[in-house]
Amino acid sequence: MAAEPTTVARTPVVYRPESAVFWVFLAALVIGILELLESSAVAVHETLDAQIALSPIWVGFIVFMIWLMLKFDPFRSVRAYAQVLVAGAALGGTTAVVMAMNGNDALSAVWSRVLAPDTVTQWSAALTAPFIEEASKVLCAVVILVLAARVLTRISHALLLGMFVGFGFDVMEDLTYAANEAISSLDSDLSGAGSNLVLRILTAVPAHWAYTSLATVGALLLLPSFAGRAQWPWPRRILVAGTLMFCASLMHFIWDSPTPGWDSGGLPTLMIKFAANFAIFLIPVVLLLRAERRWVTERIDAERAGRLREFDAAVLDSLPTRRTRRQLQRQYRRDGGRQAKKAIGYQQNRALDAIQAG
Repeated sequence: MAAEPTTVARTPVVYRPESAVFWVFLAALVIGILELLESSAVAVHETLDAQIALSPIWVGFIVFMIWLMLKFDPFRSVRAYAQVLVAGAALGGTTAVVMAMNGNDALSAVWSRVLAPDTVTQWSAALTAPFIEEASKVLCAVVILVLAARVLTRISHALLLGMFVGFGFDVMEDLTYAANEAISSLDSDLSGAGSNLVLRILTAVPAHWAYTSLATVGALLLLPSFAGRAQWPWPRRILVAGTLMFCASLMHFIWDSPTPGWDSGGLPTLMIKFAANFAIFLIPVVLLLRAERRWVTERIDAERAGRLREFDAAVLDSLPTRRTRRQLQRQYRRDGGRQAKKAIGYQQNRALDAIQAG
């Protein structure tokens, strides 16, 4: 008899009206939407034709970024809880944006009182956004972490949630900038919005989604819902959390710091910024995902003869790394063609989902 398909329970982890945090989330979302409409709706409406014409690019960009972000979830830890990612993106694209706009203006006013006008003009973005915007986004992420504290307990959960909060922020910021550029363009709305959108797409890796992912992991380490408290002593959690939040702000500061013109070394400076931010982002992520790999390996060892007994040993042995999963898929393709490769990939995903659901 064929084994029953392994399914993952779709538990409501966002819509929880019995929780006070749900109402905080809902109020923040509604206020963010209303404030955003008040500040940006007119500009977007005036350039709506250009935005509609650019919609295939917008859709392609969003699909690509979702695909890219999910690559940082190699063990499918949040696939059963896509609702938290949607909620995070919604809060990041509304409430966090509104908080950041108001906070940036306030902090800029403070800097203008203590710094020379030229310094404020050149460094305003670098001296405000790394603090205000990162704080705004991580606060929104914390609301989701607390609301879904029963299931968002591990580093991989926070990493993906932070990415989606930052990506929601990024998309709305890009839309606002594109609308403003369309209005100020001397050629046409389409030219202004299109050139800005292309520039923002080319500089989207890494960007807000990457900054916020590190800061959100740092926030989870400080929450009582973090599942690794026994393995991570309190001093270690504080140190790592502080380091991750510093890295998030540092990446933002590096990107927003002044860049010379193209005739004055602008391109090399931009390349250095890209390289620095890639390193600051990827090194912690690679180290953090090792904790998820250890967790998956431990679950396989503990449940191989129990809940996971329906899966072939070769499938379970291939799960700890992408390289071993691809090796098994290539072996099946050599022996049985594309259909065999597809079938074994499906079994690997089912096994990972079963491990995450346990």
